[in-house]
Amino acid sequence: MVFPASVVRPLSRSEEMFADMQNYMGLAPHVTGTVDVDAMADAFDALLQAHPILNAHLERRSDGRHQFVVDDLLHPGIRVLESAQGPPNGADVHLDQYVSLINLDVRPTDRGAELCLYIHHSLADAHHQFALAHELFGYYTDLVCTGSIGDVSVNPAPDSLETLLADRGIEKKRRSGFERIMPAMFAYDLPPSRRADTGDAPARPVSVPVTRCWLTEGETQGLMALCQENRVSLSTAVSAAILLAEWKIRETPSIPIPYIYPVDLRYLLSPPVAATASTNPLGVAAYLAEIDSDTDIVELAGDIAQNFREDLSEGVIQQSLLHFSPQYVGNPPGLPDVVMCTDGGPAPTMRTPDNLVIDGVHGEMWLTASTGVDIYCTGIFLDRLWIEHYAHAPAGGGTIEAVSALLCSAPSQYGWAME
Repeated sequence: MVFPASVVRPLSRSEEMFADMQNYMGLAPHVTGTVDVDAMADAFDALLQAHPILNAHLERRSDGRHQFVVDDLLHPGIRVLESAQGPPNGADVHLDQYVSLINLDVRPTDRGAELCLYIHHSLADAHHQFALAHELFGYYTDLVCTGSIGDVSVNPAPDSLETLLADRGIEKKRRSGFERIMPAMFAYDLPPSRRADTGDAPARPVSVPVTRCWLTEGETQGLMALCQENRVSLSTAVSAAILLAEWKIRETPSIPIPYIYPVDLRYLLSPPVAATASTNPLGVAAYLAEIDSDTDIVELAGDIAQNFREDLSEGVIQQSLLHFSPQYVGNPPGLPDVVMCTDGGPAPTMRTPDNLVIDGVHGEMWLTASTGVDIYCTGIFLDRLWIEHYAHAPAGGGTIEAVSALLCSAPSQYGWAME
């Protein structure tokens, strides 16, 4: 039987590439304690009620582009694994953008569970996803503690980036921001890129290999104190550490490193944008890192920040994605491999019942790419800095260990020490 579907809206240009790669991002809080599965299922249903767009799926149009559509079929709901099955793989994760754009898997662990919320990237970025997870745990807590959620406010479908910019009179300028890395184009005799297109994309989303590190709360505080004293942001310090680690591992000291990073525009636009009011309200900033053996992490962070401030003040970052679509993969011909990093910033604290404690989190990336993915993701959760490196290179190339070592040693080099 075929159920008629209603079109919510077509995907915008900035959203379409995530559909082309069938890109889902997973956010998995780690909990200690017993999860009331029935209450979590009801909380998930309330989340779908509050955000009806989460009930949608994608449909390919006759021109090859995609659109958000809804039908009368109920969402299949959460999925509970019967036993701990180790790391996720293609056999125990089922993601299909033509069926659903959000899934919740509950994976038992020795101490409790991991609840992985998968959301299609055309529908939400990291900020949006964390806000939905925060809302989900809020509903769950109310149900467990009081037996009721109360009235659920229904939210409209989130706008695209293009709609946000048009509503604020922001138009495409002559500069895209990529001019900053153009001096490295065609300037060096380079081996084939590690991100070369194989031309063979998987039929359904597969997990991108990832390496992770967590700083302790004391190490995070020490790094933040160092940044505050030197008037650089934590984000730029992490960026500098990543670039320094990449420079050492690449062993091409005379070749600069192009750096590209998304910028959350929510609080940079006027009026500002609520967490779930847009799908991916992002700009993109670019920087060309000229590094040598004397490069200092704080000075490099300061230079990244200075370039960012200049492009932001000129309105370049705000309209950058009107020039092109964001890409995880591939590399322009003749350009040194680009470093990409997305910073989620401090994550909101999630409410839980007294018998359930969130004591960790990890991310996952699933897509159908025919090229080598290489991207860093960072954020702060429970007052600890975490860094993930998604890469098809063996063991991520070892950069995550180098980044962690640089960040942990930087405060002591500047005379900072935190217990």
